[in-house]
Amino acid sequence: MSYGWATVFTLAAWFAGLVIDANVRVGDLGLRTVLPVIVMGCCVMKYIKGNSK
Repeated sequence: MSYGWATVFTLAAWFAGLVIDANVRVGDLGLRTVLPVIVMGCCVMKYIKGNSK
């Protein structure tokens, strides 16, 4: 996985969190922050796993 794909996935997760936060009337869930952090963590783990071979 390259930096470009990690950036694309992180921006997509940020946008999804933004849309979900805007449409859910529970309050500020903070998903526009939490989802990109989770996705970037997954991208980093996949990168490390791919380079260990």
